[in-house]
Amino acid sequence: APLMSNLAVGRKVRRKGIAEDLVQAAEDLALKEWGYDECYLYVEKRNVPALKLYKKLGYRVLWEDDTATTLLPTNRGTVVSAPTV
Repeated sequence: APLMSNLAVGRKVRRKGIAEDLVQAAEDLALKEWGYDECYLYVEKRNVPALKLYKKLGYRVLWEDDTATTLLPTNRGTVVSAPTV
């Protein structure tokens, strides 16, 4: 089944329903055009606004990776590895 990840909306245009429209468009593509009957989603636990949106849209947690890491920018212009929690 398809996996959605890295869905992003620019800061200046958030809270206008764009993310919901993007999810709906991805679902329409996967379900109606590709013939799948479900979609999966990857989101970091620290992304609370996204978690709220996906829950509102009917997504539920199936699996968590407690060992996952992500790259975060620093004030020095570098990146560091950090847990995704």
